[in-house]
Formats: sequence, C-alpha cells, structure tokens
Amino acid sequence: MHPILNIAIRAARKGGNNIIQFYDKKIFNDFEKKRILIQEIYKTRKIIMNIIKNSYPKHNIFTKYNSIKFKNFKNPIWIINLFNGKKNFLKKFPNFCISIVIFFKKILNISVIYDPFRNEIFTAVKGNGAQVNGYRMRCSSFNSLNKSYFSLKLKNIFLNKEQKYLKILKNLFKKGVIFRTTSLIPLDLSYLSDGRIDFMLDFNFKINNYYSGMLQVKESGGIISDYKGGCNYNNKIAIIANNSNLLKLIINEIKILI
Repeated sequence: MHPILNIAIRAARKGGNNIIQFYDKKIFNDFEKKRILIQEIYKTRKIIMNIIKNSYPKHNIFTKYNSIKFKNFKNPIWIINLFNGKKNFLKKFPNFCISIVIFFKKILNISVIYDPFRNEIFTAVKGNGAQVNGYRMRCSSFNSLNKSYFSLKLKNIFLNKEQKYLKILKNLFKKGVIFRTTSLIPLDLSYLSDGRIDFMLDFNFKINNYYSGMLQVKESGGIISDYKGGCNYNNKIAIIANNSNLLKLIINEIKILI
C-alpha cells in the first residue's frame, strides 16, 4: 500500500469514528444539535490534522478547495472535506462521509472516501486502480439504458433551460432508466466506481465538487465527459459513465442541448 494512502485511510477512519460516536447521542433540540455538531466537526478536524502532521509535517492541508493556489506549493497538498452530509446527519438520515484527496505537483494522485455508518472506505491511487475495503473496484459493464441505474445532481438544475432538462429526464425515464442516489456526490462517484450505479448526470457541474471521486472513477474504468463527448466542463454539463458504449447512448438522449 502507498505509505501516504495508508496515513490518509487512518485519518479518515479516526475522523469518521469520532462522528459516528456522536450519531447515537440524544440531542434535545435543533439548536443544541447544531452547536454540538460544530464542536464535533472541530474535534474531527483536529484528529485528522494531527494524524497527517505527525507523519508529514511539511505537507499542505486545506479544508476548502477555493483556498488553494497550486503554483505556490512544492510539497503534496491534502484537501479534506470533513463532513459531507451535515443535514442528513442532523435529521438522523444515515448518509454522510469524509473525503480526502491528495495532489502531487498539481496532479490528483490519491483519493479516499469513508462512509463511517457502513464502514466502507473507497480509495484510489493514480495508476494503481481503485478499491473498496481492500477489494478491487470496477465500473459495471452495463451498456443499455433500460434498467440502468443513474444518479442525478438535483440542486439548482432547473434554474435555466428547465424545459429542456425536464424533456431530457423524461426521455431517459422512457428508456427505462432507474433513479438511485445517495444525495452525496463523493459517495455516488464511489458507487459508480464499484458498479452500483451505471452513470451520473450533472447539469450544473463544478469540478471542485468532483475531485474526491474523479480519480476513483477513472481508475475503475469509468469515463468523465461533457454532453458532447469531450472535456469542456465550462458548459457546466457533465456525464460520468461506466463505459464508452453507455456514454454514447446518453449523449444521444441529451443532444437537445446542442
């Protein structure tokens, strides 16, 4: 195992275990829930930071993507999302995770996504494949829209061109696709990497939201594309698919946007 990946896994597990311990506590009102959650997030941050700094004191650690200027750093950069799914957690909906990505010289090299509730840890190392709990992950080989599982990022997708988007979804559902989502982008990307979901759509694509799972998708054989089959993500519409055959079918269904 890559030595830095080993530390990233340990940090994610320790941080996740701290969060899951709080999940079972009795909280009496919404104000108290939020107050204690903030305390637990701070505690989780301290746990993760200490583990990383003890092993790699010269590495750079951030908890927000927009804080980074890659050109200023020679040492590896760690970007940590301490808590995906805060609202789920507060509502006692068991769906949340921690994600860690590590860049070497501006290149994404390591990805870790940890679901503490299900005790599943998804990892990827550039050029060395992707794994879940130590077992190799591969995208599904499903190449038909009928009965394929897909995830859709729902937030803000109908602010513009809403009629076109609705027509696309209607076309897809007519083809027999089945909607499944964890509601968390990192976990959906991990599920696609492990063959549990066949493709994803995002009509308001922001690449920062996808760093945590992009490497896992690529290392498990998946494809990330814009709606024309290229890599122009500035149009904010992206398709993440298990294979090129399914990608072509999806592009054909959403050609109304071209």
